[in-house]
Amino acid sequence: AGGGGGERASGSEASAMNKAFTEVAQLARVKGPALTHQQRATRLYRRSLKSLLSWAIDREVFYEEAYKIRARFDAVKSVAAGKHAVEVGEAELWECLHPDPWCMNYMPGGTKFMRNPVPPTSLVYPDGEVPADAETGTRTPVWPDMVPITFRPKQDGGLIDFAKKNME
Repeated sequence: AGGGGGERASGSEASAMNKAFTEVAQLARVKGPALTHQQRATRLYRRSLKSLLSWAIDREVFYEEAYKIRARFDAVKSVAAGKHAVEVGEAELWECLHPDPWCMNYMPGGTKFMRNPVPPTSLVYPDGEVPADAETGTRTPVWPDMVPITFRPKQDGGLIDFAKKNME
């Protein structure tokens, strides 16, 4: 067992490989700093409003529901009661997330995301002979949200999470 040629590892060997892989993955995973209660509450409130925006398209309905959410947050101002309320709120938010959340049209998952990227010159001219009059457009590289690198030189995070429809 454990040689080559398509042999499967025994149960104990597979378990040991999985354990080793899990340990290495845990070491490689970057863990952010622990959030304070105020940060957790603020992020919960913001995510609640963003989730509400996906459900309530009409602004009047959005404002009414946002007022109700704000009243629920204002009702729990003390830190002692607030910690439990934040945990309950995070669980409730998880249950109420929209299956297809609204996003800006130029962001991942939006209708304009990477709509008109400039094709690479090597793809357009595979023989390498580019005509002199062919370089009429810009060849400035762009970020995934189609913002030129010259306009925003630094991007915080470059990974695109299509499930969450955001860039991390």
